[in-house]
Amino acid sequence: MTIAKHISTPQKILGLMTGSSADSLDICLVHFSGSGEFPAYELIYSGEVAYPQRFNLAFRDPLQLSDEQINTLHIDLGKWFADEILKLDLEFDAIASHGQTIKHEPPHFSLQIGDPHSMANLFSVPVIYDFRTADIELGGQGAPLIPIVDRYLFQKGEADILALNIGGIANLTVLPSKINQQPILAWDTGPGNTLIDKAVRAYSHGNLTFDPEGSLAAQGALNQTILDFLLSHKFYQMPPPRSAGQEQFGNDYFNSILKQFYPANDQEFKDLILTLTVLTAKSITVNVLNLSENYNPGVMFVSGGGFKNSTLMRYIQKELININVKGVELKGIDGDNKEAFGFAYLGYRTLMGLPGNIPSVTGASRSTILGKICYPI
Repeated sequence: MTIAKHISTPQKILGLMTGSSADSLDICLVHFSGSGEFPAYELIYSGEVAYPQRFNLAFRDPLQLSDEQINTLHIDLGKWFADEILKLDLEFDAIASHGQTIKHEPPHFSLQIGDPHSMANLFSVPVIYDFRTADIELGGQGAPLIPIVDRYLFQKGEADILALNIGGIANLTVLPSKINQQPILAWDTGPGNTLIDKAVRAYSHGNLTFDPEGSLAAQGALNQTILDFLLSHKFYQMPPPRSAGQEQFGNDYFNSILKQFYPANDQEFKDLILTLTVLTAKSITVNVLNLSENYNPGVMFVSGGGFKNSTLMRYIQKELININVKGVELKGIDGDNKEAFGFAYLGYRTLMGLPGNIPSVTGASRSTILGKICYPI
């Protein structure tokens, strides 16, 4: 691992995030000023760039890629990142890039691609990348990493708070108040949008890539037999720390669902889409309802594409009657750019020599600085 050359604040860091939905690159430019773990910030730019079809198709089923394909995509994706950033004409001191996850197999490894050299050399700035390996090498899951960002953004007063991100995979953060001595907890709850999206693509023959506002699910009826089968997945019986990806809920798993319960007509497809939506909701809410009595959250901030699925959100709120479920609305930060902002902040921590993982979350033996740094040559 390259040792960080500490740079003084203030500093402008460009955060890049590509999630497991594999549909776009989220970009967030943040100006951090001050010092320490809780710097002041100003969000300068936020945007999203859709993936070219080549990347979109390749990353929908990453486990099927050969080593040669992965190496080629690694180089090409890094060049594409650089080209898209160049179009924005932004000024920044560093780039923090999560990269596109290809395989996530703790305790062995986690692989994100998107060659940092193209960006480092084109913009003459350091690029922080490979955020998960350092935690895995200490026995952790390498995920989730956003809880330290949740602490930075939300742990303000005397109330316990929940933060939920519903991307391809859903993950939950439990933030004790500053007067609650319990540890921060976080884990992947299971599928977020990934199974719903797969069902929508199958139903629409590829014309739709997601369920807009949950409209298809709203036309379906719950199939309890399928739901019971889905809830029997061994992942839900695993105690935290735990993380998930395409290894658990990818195309192989979805195809096994279709093999057993293939919809015979459009209505049965809508029933399947609703049932998968309810699965996501239940796999989230059961984790909240089973929290230790040492935590008493009254609000849950939701980010990610799943927040725009009103059917999904309705099922979540129905189960969590004592919790105010709401979107993220902070200074410049919303549910769409929170994770790209988060990697800008994680990049800040790396450059300042601050640890980026939370051992109570990932299961690592200790806290550590995350990321490797690619310097321009």
